[in-house]
Amino acid sequence: MICLGAKGKCTWFAYCAYVTATNIWQLRRINGKFKCNKEFNLKMLNVKWLSSRLENTLRDNPSLRALDIQNKVTRKWNIFVTKSMARRATTLAVEQVDGSFIEQFNRIYDYAHEILRSNPGSTTKVKVEGNEGERYFSRFYMCLKACKDCMISCYPFISLDGCFLKYKYGGELLTVVGRDANDQMVPIACAVVEVENKDTWTWFLELLIDDLRGPDICASYTFMSDQQKYIYYFRTLLLLPFTVETFGALPKLI
Repeated sequence: MICLGAKGKCTWFAYCAYVTATNIWQLRRINGKFKCNKEFNLKMLNVKWLSSRLENTLRDNPSLRALDIQNKVTRKWNIFVTKSMARRATTLAVEQVDGSFIEQFNRIYDYAHEILRSNPGSTTKVKVEGNEGERYFSRFYMCLKACKDCMISCYPFISLDGCFLKYKYGGELLTVVGRDANDQMVPIACAVVEVENKDTWTWFLELLIDDLRGPDICASYTFMSDQQKYIYYFRTLLLLPFTVETFGALPKLI
């Protein structure tokens, strides 16, 4: 290895040899003195190489800007890249990331079948929608058999909530958790839906009630939800009367 600085006149070099007996490269000789200034422009760095290094970063932060990429490259490798190269590398990396996301959605049925195979007695539901002969992912529900069984020894208390999924295609994650005898949180079921509204919560709660052995058993549980959303419909599913004394002034469904 040689240094290409100072128009090829830099004296820095390193000589390595391959050792067959141990299958490693061994450093034999090195001259560590430079006779050139630092170069911030490196022609060996191209768009394809840079895009391959950005894939994991873009998975975590799909909205990364070209300026952020420039700063990242400068901090990590001490190399300057133009904004144009950063944009082209981002575009190429996004195409690779999107392809992997699409491939994962295409295998959603494989994932559901694997859950049922490795966890007998579990529940998985995949809902798709058709458009011009193509099927598109809409919702996914999962409740593992062990999570169903653990509710027997847990407090009769269940909490409902939802949160945004911050990846390329968005969506909402609906979750249900309980409390065990050690007062620790226990996951019961979860669902990925397109948006958090009455229809998706209805679909989620109907499946949850079935997994928790029906309305008669669920009627004995205490349910808590963020800002008491969907309490009206949930009590309708359980065939329970509404009482202002119990729930106070409940908001309307959205």
